[in-house]
Amino acid sequence: MFQEIKCKKCRHTLFNQDTIKNNLILNAHGETTENSNACQVIPEEKNIFLNEDCLPSWVKNKIEVEEWSKGRIYCPKCDSRIGAFDYVSGQKCNCLNNLLPPVHIIKSKIDIVKI
Repeated sequence: MFQEIKCKKCRHTLFNQDTIKNNLILNAHGETTENSNACQVIPEEKNIFLNEDCLPSWVKNKIEVEEWSKGRIYCPKCDSRIGAFDYVSGQKCNCLNNLLPPVHIIKSKIDIVKI
């Protein structure tokens, strides 16, 4: 379980424990991590997928500016790229059975504070 997710560059808290508790984090099949039946084909994931119904306002605003198409997500404090969204392509999981969630954060661009 995550306590906080911070920008790796400026250490700004992007998602706090309250935000994460609201089923914000999904696996590659779009299931909450608590109810997850992990895909056997997926290697260690390089992205953290986000539930589009529980996104913080700063992420929703960026998606709306791009008109729900395709774009990058930047840290609201330092403008470092931390993720992306893609409502156009509909990329599939490695098992080819499920579409990946459209919004993701790149693990190498963030620091994860665990409980």
